Amino acid sequence: MKKLLLIAAIGLALSPFMISALVLNLDAANSSEEGYDEKVYVAIEAEGRVGVIDTASRKMIRSIDLSEVQNNTFVKYTTHNVQVAPDGRMVLATANVDRDVMGENKSAKAEDVSDGLFDKIFIIDPLSDTIVGSLPIEIDSHLAHVVVTNDGTLAYVASQVKDRLYIIDLRDKKIIKTISLDEGSAPHGLRLSTDNSKLYVALIGGKALAEIDLESYSVRKYPLSGAVIQTAVSPDGNYVFGSVYDTKKVAWINTLTNEQGYIDLPADAKGSVQLYPTPDSRYLYVVNQGYYFEQPTGNTVYRIDIERKKVDEIIPAGDAPHGIVVDKKGQFVYVTNLLSEDISIIETASSKEVARVKVGEMPNGVSIWHTQMGGTP
Repeated sequence: MKKLLLIAAIGLALSPFMISALVLNLDAANSSEEGYDEKVYVAIEAEGRVGVIDTASRKMIRSIDLSEVQNNTFVKYTTHNVQVAPDGRMVLATANVDRDVMGENKSAKAEDVSDGLFDKIFIIDPLSDTIVGSLPIEIDSHLAHVVVTNDGTLAYVASQVKDRLYIIDLRDKKIIKTISLDEGSAPHGLRLSTDNSKLYVALIGGKALAEIDLESYSVRKYPLSGAVIQTAVSPDGNYVFGSVYDTKKVAWINTLTNEQGYIDLPADAKGSVQLYPTPDSRYLYVVNQGYYFEQPTGNTVYRIDIERKKVDEIIPAGDAPHGIVVDKKGQFVYVTNLLSEDISIIETASSKEVARVKVGEMPNGVSIWHTQMGGTP
């Protein structure tokens, strides 16, 4: 972690990188005037920032620092996940209080909630790339992933530690419902069905994929062979997938027939995390990360032919590839690499890495925005 410098005059802590991030943000208000047609948002977890990459120039053009004063205490966060709303009107980031770098709070443990500091959801305007709001969720909730409904009115957020899902009204910026899951289920990644009637949740501790009916809030579980890290839904709505980390498989469920099964990953698989389908529902890209849970580190991305349910391409990437997203045309895949601290850009036509963009320490979640999505929040 980067060391914090005390600024005596105001009693706040800022790292050198955070100071440079503020400088980068001075021009953020002019972002909408600079003609960026497509941008990739990256949760730079260890630095508590959201990076913004212009896909045309393949350069990082913004660095959005989430640190702030909360309860009269300077708070630095770890930024785990970032999600562009389907209508393009906002970008959400999950932010967890980073007590490892907070001076007098440094010794605080997960069960010590006496400091009253809340993990949060931050709301970013993608036209100006500035923070326009935030919502405190809960103390020590370890917020994982967030998804947004097609109309941009609701968000669903997973708390891995609390075994809960929060439903947020984005218009009023408030939690309207909490869904409790089984103790120890550890919900992490999640995706909505194409019609937004169901929420699919990866359960790391529960070793299952949960399907939540968003009208009745009933929960159906599909038991799987190991820890499920993330889910994916094919754009045609016909399949739901789950990355099963420890057994080196990708689980699939046919939503039309309820048939289910597994896709075996290659023998050198280290453990898959995030996965993302192409817009035509033909392929599914899966990162081969490893690194977590005392596994060796991977450095490849697998392409799965969905109809054949088979890996048909192995593509080199950076060290410990984690987050993944495919652009709206299906031409490029963007992959965050935890340990090489960059993003791999993979061309789908050639199945080759065509560029790398340095972003910062432990880049995690990733999402994509383009001008055709919509307007301001």
